[in-house]
Amino acid sequence: MMHGTALWKGTMIREHRRDILVGRLEACAGTYAGCPSHPQARHRRICDFWLEAATLTFATEAVQSCLARSRGGVALLVVLFVIMVITVTSIGFLSKSDVELACGRNMELWTEVGYTGESGLEEARGLIISPQEIDSEYWHGGDDRQIVVGGDDYYNVRIDRDDSDPTDRCNYTIDCNSYRLQGGEKVGRSNLTAQLRLDPCIAYWIGTATRMSRRITINGDMYCAGSVASCAEINGDVFSKSSISGSDIEGQSNRYVSESPVDHPGIEMADYYPNYYIGAGSYSSENIGSSVHPSGTFNPSSGNPGGIRYYAGSAELLGGVNINGMLAIDGHLRVSGVNSISAVKNFPALLVAGDLIIEPGGELDVNGLVVVEEEVQISSDGGRLDVTGALFTWTDIAETVVDSSENGNDCVINSDIAWVSTGGYSGGSALEFDGDHDYVRTSDNSTKLQLTGDYTFSVWVKPDSTQKIWAGVFSKCDIGGEYNHWTLQFNADSAKRLVIHHPSQLWDTGITLSEIAGAWHHIVVVRSGTTMTSYLDGDLRASGALSNDPGSGVGHLNIGADRTASYSYLYKGLINDVRIYNAAADPNHIYPPDGNLIGHWRLDESGCDVDITAAPCKTALMRWSSEGFAEKWEQAGGAFFRSIIRRR
Repeated sequence: MMHGTALWKGTMIREHRRDILVGRLEACAGTYAGCPSHPQARHRRICDFWLEAATLTFATEAVQSCLARSRGGVALLVVLFVIMVITVTSIGFLSKSDVELACGRNMELWTEVGYTGESGLEEARGLIISPQEIDSEYWHGGDDRQIVVGGDDYYNVRIDRDDSDPTDRCNYTIDCNSYRLQGGEKVGRSNLTAQLRLDPCIAYWIGTATRMSRRITINGDMYCAGSVASCAEINGDVFSKSSISGSDIEGQSNRYVSESPVDHPGIEMADYYPNYYIGAGSYSSENIGSSVHPSGTFNPSSGNPGGIRYYAGSAELLGGVNINGMLAIDGHLRVSGVNSISAVKNFPALLVAGDLIIEPGGELDVNGLVVVEEEVQISSDGGRLDVTGALFTWTDIAETVVDSSENGNDCVINSDIAWVSTGGYSGGSALEFDGDHDYVRTSDNSTKLQLTGDYTFSVWVKPDSTQKIWAGVFSKCDIGGEYNHWTLQFNADSAKRLVIHHPSQLWDTGITLSEIAGAWHHIVVVRSGTTMTSYLDGDLRASGALSNDPGSGVGHLNIGADRTASYSYLYKGLINDVRIYNAAADPNHIYPPDGNLIGHWRLDESGCDVDITAAPCKTALMRWSSEGFAEKWEQAGGAFFRSIIRRR
């Protein structure tokens, strides 16, 4: 009886366990029954198999349970449990394999779409450097662009220039969204945000050695084919074939470079006059017809889409001239009054075959490329040049001092002479010479500033107490500085006497450094016949004979230097109001000047103002040949990504 009860209980337990196992297997088998395409559907097939096996096993067990001992039933359950563990482990392995396979395919998609986005960034970079074929000033981007036309991968690009700093026009933000189009849906998206900087970007290019004034500001990079001695503010890198010195250079000083990072544009008058080309079309420039450009606003036309205005010879802008196009002057260009030039896309703004001369109070604002074949001269008496684009010149930017006698003996300031705003003899400004590099020079001439007999010199000086031997207050000499025509300078003895030096003789004025150092004094020297007379602050100081006549011929005048203008003989201190008369004037009648005044330099100006800001979108050129071939030029020598951020 007890044996039958135990058998019955064992049978009931086995049936209960069978029901639990079968129920779990049925639940497992039905989990993915509604999704046959799901990767886990294979789990259902495994569960179906084990469901059938479990059902058959328990059916067999029910028959055998009446005949077998309970130990055999326990062993069978252990076997079934092991089989279950193996099955569950297999299901997990298969599930993990499916997930890894799916992840691998997604990574491949994202990688390929990411490459498409990077290609979009490179396209944007190229079109920002070379914007000639873009209708707008720079490329703003586009939608649904493809590397391979007809493929499934696309990208959208958005470009914004950072104009928050008007002196830095070389930074851009690029957003690129790439994707793959499958079944009308965008999949595998990749978003890139990049910061691009044009570099190097040459704002100022000069074909010779230079000494740069503190009144020059360069916003961008600079190249010089010689040495650079700069007191200018340079907000960028400097590239030089020789040495570089300067305390206000923000970027890197790249010395002894073999070549410029950006070539000279190499444009010529013949490229734009009398005809020029755009694609297959031929157009004609407008000949100004007068050396004085008329005032008014001038725009491009259908027959002259470049808006090119040309003059064969030297010309003047007298103010009120506003050109939306290009000005081409086959000679010197003088600028007075306020004027502006804004280039048409793919054309330069200004091409000058000679000097560009900004007169006192003259202002020239240029948007675009400026190319000057000779020198840029800017008056220290309020002259201003503002270029948003680039300036390329073969010689230099020279600050000038105007000859107020109106005889045309304008001087060029060498180096970085400081203007002292309230330090002049009458309370105004004055020119301060440092005794190391500073002096002022006229151009060489064979007819101007010629003295052969009587003359009068008048100058205000405030010399430093320490002067070099033979330091020159002013000196008229030959082209090479080998001999004096007429010179006022300190001599070499310990008293440092002021002397007049003719070609082969000198005369002592009787004025020594110790009695004039550190304060303003008026010095006058008069020659009448062979008699020399000197005056200090209106009082007679010395009188005597000098038989040797002043020299004459081709030469120039140095102010603040002797005839050699070498470091060893430069004057240190302030100078005002230099006057040269070709007659023996009464020292009491020097002011106001009379008709015998042949040279007058006030040296009381405030200085010039030069600002050059790189703007590569405004300077890019495209020149077409008559055969329809295009040649491009850009002021940017390259670009780099400062940062790239990737998002999905």
